[in-house]
Amino acid sequence: MSERPRSPHPRLADRRAARAGEPEPEFEPLDRGLAPAVGVASVGAVLQVAGLVIGVVDAPAGYVSWPLAALLALLPPIGALIFVGSRRPAGASALLVVFAAVSAGRAIADVQLAVDASRVSRPDLVAVDGTVPPGPGIGLWLLILGFAAMVVAGVLARDRGRSEDEEPRRGLVVGAAGLGLLIAVGLVMAPFSSSNPLLPADGVFDSPVLALVGGLLVALVMPVAAAVATTSGDADTVRGGIAGIGLAALAVALPPAVAGYVVDELHPTIGPWLALAGIALLVPFAFVSVGRREQSLDRDIDLPGRGNLHLGAGIVGLVAAVAGLIAVALPLLSLPDGAAVPENYAIRLLTPASILVGLLAIGLLVPAWAALVRPAFTVACAGIPLAVASGFDAVLSATGVITSKATPGAGVWFGALAVLLALVAVVIATLAGALEREDVDLSELAARPVLGWVAGLAALLAVGAFGFPAVTGPDYESAGLWTFRIASVGSVVALLAVIVAAALAARSRPVRGAALLFGAALVAVVRALEFVFTGGRVVGSVPSLGTWLAVACAVVLVAGGVLALSKKGDSTG
Repeated sequence: MSERPRSPHPRLADRRAARAGEPEPEFEPLDRGLAPAVGVASVGAVLQVAGLVIGVVDAPAGYVSWPLAALLALLPPIGALIFVGSRRPAGASALLVVFAAVSAGRAIADVQLAVDASRVSRPDLVAVDGTVPPGPGIGLWLLILGFAAMVVAGVLARDRGRSEDEEPRRGLVVGAAGLGLLIAVGLVMAPFSSSNPLLPADGVFDSPVLALVGGLLVALVMPVAAAVATTSGDADTVRGGIAGIGLAALAVALPPAVAGYVVDELHPTIGPWLALAGIALLVPFAFVSVGRREQSLDRDIDLPGRGNLHLGAGIVGLVAAVAGLIAVALPLLSLPDGAAVPENYAIRLLTPASILVGLLAIGLLVPAWAALVRPAFTVACAGIPLAVASGFDAVLSATGVITSKATPGAGVWFGALAVLLALVAVVIATLAGALEREDVDLSELAARPVLGWVAGLAALLAVGAFGFPAVTGPDYESAGLWTFRIASVGSVVALLAVIVAAALAARSRPVRGAALLFGAALVAVVRALEFVFTGGRVVGSVPSLGTWLAVACAVVLVAGGVLALSKKGDSTG
């Protein structure tokens, strides 16, 4: 009898033999309880696609948007099927519930197309070319019926397969809700600007009643759903909820935003980019362990170590600083026929803000300094949106005028990138701080009354510093909180950063509290430098009350930082 030939790959043969002796793995059966919900969601998606293909009104769209919109409409049932097939019914349930809430708002908003399509800022659905508004088509009612079916699917899927075995992390809940709020802000802003009076470019607050109500409902879903999902104590619910928020926000924001790039006489704005940034930052939360007691290390991935987070925040912060300096060097406006672009003095404030953030980012790259620098870096990043908003004020005014042919220049995109990266760096640094606090016993940490008084005084000075103009001149005053303009948005961000940092410093460990106060002082310094860097915009300009209050605020914050490092700041009680 001939010997059986040996396998040319003995190790492979051994593995095959070992597997042959192993019992067949037992798979958990599929949860069929979600079948009705997934089926109704599929019907709703098909109805939406049909309505988009047929057309919602008796007028063409600004561009051929139905392939993109149809793909986005199919995401809910596809996502739910993926979760069910992965034996994660709670994820499918959470995803469908989020889409149900968003679909209710979208249905209300789209009824406005039947009332008066000429007042709706939806060039992806209709581009009005006359004074008579187009009438609704059969496609509109199919689209709305599809949204209604999605609402029913969400009701059927509610609370399926959910377990609450873990205590949620407060940092996870607050972070997710904050990013949901960022997405909401992006959704309520105008998705584009228009130089055609027949193509409205309104944000949610400037829309007709039905579009206003529907748009606000969609925006409200984002932070609420993020908070509810992350407080569930179930990893699959968190992942399904975050997936639903991200996909729903894309379905709402993407088609109108694309119109700003492909439709003549429409121009892109920062609103969709804010929503996209919130989505990108929220996605990693789906892979963070949801509680302090993990049931399975194989299924929940914990946050990376503080060292990696410090390194990531430092790199992203350094890139943000470089992007800010590039934005200062490049033109913020582009004019036709090679016309000269006027100097934008306001954006020059981004120079000191970027330099300060860059220096602190370098500190994060040094392991011995990273934990000490991190609180100051987190607060100082607010100087970038303060400066960028000031520079964008004139840009948005110029490009938003109906008769203007000016378009955003290359500097605008680098400025927006600097803000986005600064936000990413802040989120990463905040997560590093949350990990550090979990390893430290803070139960015996006492409040320091002296720092409480410092925080109160600094907050009052900060309100004046960012509320009153920093520069005045003949027939001119810079933006503040009382003369609200686009630049005032940056002032609000900086003011909140200073107040929150000062308040937290009173309840922080001495070194960390001092770093928070020093970081807030740097933001006040950026405000105080506004006249130095931007005063040339008006002949005869002088530093105004906002500048001097910013100087005083910075002095108080530095003094508070010194007190935090000394025993005088400790509680005596």
